[in-house]
Amino acid sequence: MRQIVLKLTVSFWLVTAVISCSALPDATVAVDNNTIINENYIGNGVQWDPYQLDYGEKQLSISKSDWQKLYDRLDFMKPQFIRVMINTTSVIENGTLNETKNYQNIAPILEYCQSRNVKVVLGDWGDRMVNSKTNTITEANLKLAPKYLDFLVNQKGFSCIHYYNMINEPNGFWSSTDENYELWKNAASYFWLELKALNLDKKVSLLGPDIAIWKADKVDWISNSVKDLGDAIGVYDIHTYPSKITVNSGEYTSILKAYKNEVPPGKPIVMGEIGFKFVEKQDEALMNENIKRAKAKPYASVEDSQMFVYDYVYGSDMADALIQTINAGYSGSVAWMLDDAMHAKEQKNKLKVWGFWNILGEEYFGKSEEEVRPWFYAWSLLTKYMPSGAKVHHVSVEGNPNLKAISVSKDGKNMIAIVNVSHQETKVKLTSQNMPVLNQVKKFVYAKGHLKLEGDHNMLPNQTNISLDLKKNKTETIPAEGLLVLTNFDY
Repeated sequence: MRQIVLKLTVSFWLVTAVISCSALPDATVAVDNNTIINENYIGNGVQWDPYQLDYGEKQLSISKSDWQKLYDRLDFMKPQFIRVMINTTSVIENGTLNETKNYQNIAPILEYCQSRNVKVVLGDWGDRMVNSKTNTITEANLKLAPKYLDFLVNQKGFSCIHYYNMINEPNGFWSSTDENYELWKNAASYFWLELKALNLDKKVSLLGPDIAIWKADKVDWISNSVKDLGDAIGVYDIHTYPSKITVNSGEYTSILKAYKNEVPPGKPIVMGEIGFKFVEKQDEALMNENIKRAKAKPYASVEDSQMFVYDYVYGSDMADALIQTINAGYSGSVAWMLDDAMHAKEQKNKLKVWGFWNILGEEYFGKSEEEVRPWFYAWSLLTKYMPSGAKVHHVSVEGNPNLKAISVSKDGKNMIAIVNVSHQETKVKLTSQNMPVLNQVKKFVYAKGHLKLEGDHNMLPNQTNISLDLKKNKTETIPAEGLLVLTNFDY
């Protein structure tokens, strides 16, 4: 009998030990509320360009109801920072600026930004602003670009335009500058002098150099811009389209810091475009799947589409990239891109599928394409609850390299976000020695099977009215390929 009792006792303690171990967190996320990474965050948002409308087989227009749908969806996201790109040459006729040409296409975008106090980067793609074959700038067009900006800012009253981006991705062979730094510098300098002649420099500053990078081998574009353009540049920026392995492994952070380190103290740097491309060998299977999906989609460009925008994992991957960007000291990020209907590649009806939706789905591209895609919600949470002017606090993560985290605050309100890019559910201990108790906290969980959605585009909290005291520690469970957001911002 004693042996039976002994065996039962041992079994009891073994089971208890197993249960206790399984309840232990896999990692610790510690918020240091006293250490500030960024004192004045500009905000996050999205690229929103005037729509193509001519799709070869059919000429379309965006209805009033679709514009309202766009506004309503963006109101959920609350973008703080939006990039709008145009070709000034599209409103030049016989060497003369026709400001009202195509105005109806850009006006609703700028009207939205003006009414919601969104900071806008307006820019020129670079068409006929330079001639890379003769290595010369096109002065006539570079004179008219500031005049068009003057029309928008002073005549139409779009004070939301804070920055101007002269020539997209000038370090690329696909750019009008054909990788020529001196040519871009000359164009930007000439544009800036013309801007000053119109006294617009008091209202708008340059954003640049707007380079597309994959590794830390283009930092000279930043350092040379600092030396050559000085105070003309109000915000520095880069574009990144990293591979999934680069971001998830954390290597992305070291690349970002290399560019941040070249920026002068007191000047911000932002991510002017961000999206994923499967460029590394480790992501070859994903690249092949992406091509396969694009080929199967009637209106998708095989050359330039990200077909994983339909998958929840794209949302957690973009959250991973954004969180690393924030923690590397950047002051804002613009997701590429809002809407498939903005741009085509290869031919007019082969769209760059990268968006949160296709607003012309019901009219032409297929009704389901107009629906909100999952990654909208992940990006929206990290945009909505990172208001302009927020402080970014230092956060350390120990025990699991698949986790990344941020903590931000403004006016006594806070947001903590943790992303888990692993294929397993993860338990996390949240702790802080100096964060005040947060009341009326909402909990959002972004992951497949966890979203609480309402209507066309609203995401509801999974839990409300939480009291969060990290001095006493708190354990949270984050789903595989999921994002956890805890916030007491009251919207």
